[in-house]
Amino acid sequence: MGFDFENFGIGLLTGWATAYGVYRARHRIGAAISSARRQAVSAQNYATQSADNRYIHDLVHLAETSHLAGRFISLSQIVVEPRFIPAPPLAAPPDEETVHSVFHIVPVIPDHPYLHAPYNLETLTIDDLSAGERAIALLGRPGSGRTTALMTIILRSLGKVRFEPPTDRVQMRIDAEEAALTDKQRAVRVKERLTIEQRAKERLAEEQGLAFDAAADKTALPLFNRLMPVYVHLADLNHADPEFGKTADPAEPLVRSVQRQVGRITASTIPANLYKRLSQGQVLLLVDGYEDLPPHERGPKLAWLQALMNLYPQNFYIVAGPVIGSGPLLRLGLTPVYLRPWSDLDANRAADNWAAAWQRQAGARRSRLSQQPLDATAVARAKTNNRALSPFDLTLKIWGNYANDAEAPGFEGWLRALLVRHLPADQSLGRLLPQLAQAAALQLDEGFFTQARLDDLLAGSDLPDIGAVEAEESPAPRRKAKKEETSAVGRLLALLRRCGLVVAYPGGRFQFAHPFLAAYLASLTLRDGGGKLAEKARQPEWTQAIAYAALHMPIEEAVRARLDAPPDVLYSHTLDIAHWLPYAGADVPWRKQYLKYLGNLLLMPNQYPFLRERAAAALLTTRDRNALVIFRQALINTPAHTRLIACLGIGALGDPDTVQIISPLLQDSYNDVQLAAGLALGAVGTDTALETLVEALTQGSEQLRQAVAETFAALPDEGYPILYDAIHDDDMLLRRAAVFGLRRLKTGWALIAIYRAFLEDSQWYVRSAAQMAFQELQYGEDRGVKAFPPVESLQWLAEWAAQRGENLPTGEGANQMLMRALQEGEPQIQQLAAAVIGQLGLASVGKALYGAMRDRQPQTRDTAYRALAHLQAWIGQPLPAPV
Repeated sequence: MGFDFENFGIGLLTGWATAYGVYRARHRIGAAISSARRQAVSAQNYATQSADNRYIHDLVHLAETSHLAGRFISLSQIVVEPRFIPAPPLAAPPDEETVHSVFHIVPVIPDHPYLHAPYNLETLTIDDLSAGERAIALLGRPGSGRTTALMTIILRSLGKVRFEPPTDRVQMRIDAEEAALTDKQRAVRVKERLTIEQRAKERLAEEQGLAFDAAADKTALPLFNRLMPVYVHLADLNHADPEFGKTADPAEPLVRSVQRQVGRITASTIPANLYKRLSQGQVLLLVDGYEDLPPHERGPKLAWLQALMNLYPQNFYIVAGPVIGSGPLLRLGLTPVYLRPWSDLDANRAADNWAAAWQRQAGARRSRLSQQPLDATAVARAKTNNRALSPFDLTLKIWGNYANDAEAPGFEGWLRALLVRHLPADQSLGRLLPQLAQAAALQLDEGFFTQARLDDLLAGSDLPDIGAVEAEESPAPRRKAKKEETSAVGRLLALLRRCGLVVAYPGGRFQFAHPFLAAYLASLTLRDGGGKLAEKARQPEWTQAIAYAALHMPIEEAVRARLDAPPDVLYSHTLDIAHWLPYAGADVPWRKQYLKYLGNLLLMPNQYPFLRERAAAALLTTRDRNALVIFRQALINTPAHTRLIACLGIGALGDPDTVQIISPLLQDSYNDVQLAAGLALGAVGTDTALETLVEALTQGSEQLRQAVAETFAALPDEGYPILYDAIHDDDMLLRRAAVFGLRRLKTGWALIAIYRAFLEDSQWYVRSAAQMAFQELQYGEDRGVKAFPPVESLQWLAEWAAQRGENLPTGEGANQMLMRALQEGEPQIQQLAAAVIGQLGLASVGKALYGAMRDRQPQTRDTAYRALAHLQAWIGQPLPAPV
C-alpha cells in the first residue's frame, strides 16, 4: 500500500487562532495534543513499511546535506526561513479602492538587493507559495540561497523543519500574568478568547453577506504538505539518451534522475509511484541548475520541461533561475517570485542557529564541526557588520569565526578554510590548488569539466600522489567513469567527489559543488596576465571569479574594460563592478574613481529615476563607507525622488550616527520622503532612532504612522511592546496605525487584539482597518503568487481599442494593439502600454519603447526606460542605452 501524502504531516499545522487557544489551554488539553501527535507518528510509522518511506528517507538525506556545510551539519539545524517577494502586479489604471502598501516607495532591485534588504516589505512564506499559481520561477542572484530554499521547501513539506518565531516579550508578559492565575481563571480567559474569535468570524461573514459555517471553518493543511516533493538538477537529466525517443514520455528522464539520487532499493520501486503521482497531479517538482548549464544546453532542457508541464499540468512546479535572463523560464508559463535577501534578524538568527548546533556537537566524539566549545565573542563577531552580505558570504563568515581556522583574514581566508575542511587530513590544499584551479576555469569556460579534458589539460604537470579512495557515504548508488581511479586525474576526481567538493553528472561530467567555489578557484588562473582579465571581464560566467581575483591581485584591467564598454539600459556592465569592490583592498586606485562614477549616476540632473535607484543600490553593494558621503550630498537641494532614494540608502547603511541626518526628513514637504525617513530610522534601529520613531508614531501623518507601525512589526524586542501599547491607546489614529503593524505579526496576542478592535473599538475608522486586517489574515485573499493576465484580457486596452471601433485581437494581434496604444494613445495609455510591454517581456514590440523615449511627457519617458530595463532583464542580453 502506498504512502498517503495527503495525510502526511497530520497535526503539524493548525489555524493561528485555534493554535493560540490550544496553546493557552495547554495544561487542560495536553492529552488531546499528545493524541494528535501520536496519530501523526502512527501515520509516519505506517509509512515505514512502504517503499515511499525509503524514498522520503533518501530525499531528506539529500535535502539535509545539499548545502555549503552539508558534510558537517544538517540543514534543518541551521536553516533560516526563506521569504519570497512576488513580482509587482501588472500595470493597470488607478483604482481608488486599491490600498497601496507604504513600502511601495522602496525599490526592489533583485540584482543589487541590499537597498531593500533592511526594510519590512510584504513577503510570502513557503506555505503562502503553495496557495497561488502552480508554476513558479524562483529568481535570485548566485549566492542568494536558491538551492537551499528548494531544499528547505522539501523539508518543510515533509514536516522535517519548523520555523520558530522570535522571542516575544509581549507573550512573555502575558504568560507571566496567566501564571499567577488559578486554573479556573485561566480557563475563563481561554473561553473568552475563543468566544471573541468566533464572534469576529461570524461578524466578518455577516459583513460579506455570507452564512458562517463553523464546521467548515478549518485551516486546511498547506498544499505542499499534501504533495510528493521531487528534486531534480537539470544537469542530471540525460534527456538526449537514445532510449528516450521523440515519442517518449518526458517523465522518463525525470524518473532516471530521481533513481540516481536514491539508494538501490528505492531506485527499483520509485518509477511506478512517481508516474502515478504525476498522473494524479500530486507532485511538487523542484527544478534546479538552470544557471549552471552552458548556454547551448538551456534551450533543450527547457523544451523538456515544457513538454513535462504540458503533459502533467496539474502538478506544482518551482524552477530556480537568474534575475537577469529569466525570460526563457517565464515563457514556459512560470510566474516570477524573488528570493528575499536576509535582514538583520535573519543574519542574527543564522548566527544563533550555527551557535546552537556548534554547542550541541562540541565535545562529541564524532563531531564534524568542532571538538571545542564556542567562544561567546565569536558569536558577537559573527553578528557584526553583516549588511550587504549574501547568505553565501555570511555563512563563510559565521563558519570562519566559529572554527577560527582561517590562515588569512577575510574572504580569502574563509574560502581556503572551507576547502581545507573538506579535504582529508593527508591532502594539502596548496598541493592541489593548481589542478583545482584548472578544473574550475574549465567549468567557467565550458560549463562542466571531464576527466578526458583534465587529462589533456594537466598532461605533463606534477600531479599529487593520491591513493585509493573509499566509497562514498550516500544513499545514492555510486557512479564512476570507466577510467576513474585508474589514473592520477581519475583518483583526483574520486577524491574531490568523496569529500564533497565536486558533483558528478551523467556523461562523465563534473562541476564544483557550489559555483562560488569554482569562481574562487578559477580566479587563481587569472594571475598569469596576458590580457586575460580584459577578455574575461566581458564574459558573464567569469564575473564572480574577477570579484575573487580582487582578493589577491590588481584588477584595474577588468574595471577599465567594463567602464569603457558602451552603456546598456541596465548599466549592468558598469554596475556589476560594485560586486567586485567588497573584495578589493581599501587602497586600490580605482575605488575612488568608481565611487565617483556611481555618485554622478545618482546625482546627475534630469536622470531617469530608475537609474537613480540602481545607482543607490550599487553604492550599497560596494559596502564602502564613503557611500554615506554621496547619499548625504543627494539630500541637498535635490528633487524629491533623489532625496527619497538617498534617505533609503542611508537607512540601509545602518550607521548609528545618521539619525540626525534622517530625522529632519520626517518633516519633508513630500509625503513619500517622510515615509522614507520613517523606514530609514527603523533600518538604523538604534535607541535614538527608535525614540524618534515613537514620536512619529504619535504625531506624524496617517501614512507615516502606518509606515512606522509596520516597521516596528519587524523589531520583536522593541517593536512588539510598542504595538501592544498602541492598540490600547486613547488616540484613534494611533490605534488604527497599530492595526496595520499587528497585521504583520504571526502571534496569538496580535490576532486577539485585531479581533477586539474589529468587534469592540468605539471608532468606525479603527474597526474598518481591523476588518481589512482580519479578512486578510482569515482568508488570505492576497497571499500566494498571482500570474500576469494575458494581453487580450486587459480591460483598459479593450476599451481603448473600442474607442477606435476595433476589437482587441488575441495572441500576437493583442501585442500589436498594445504597441499602437504606446504610439497613439494619450499619456496615461502610453504609460500603461509601456509598463505592460516591459513586465511581460514582449520583445516583438520592444522597439516601440525606444520611440517612446522621445515623448514630450517626462513620465512617459521614465516609464518607457523602466520598461526597456525590464525587457533587458527578461531577455538577458544588453540593450543599448537610449541616447
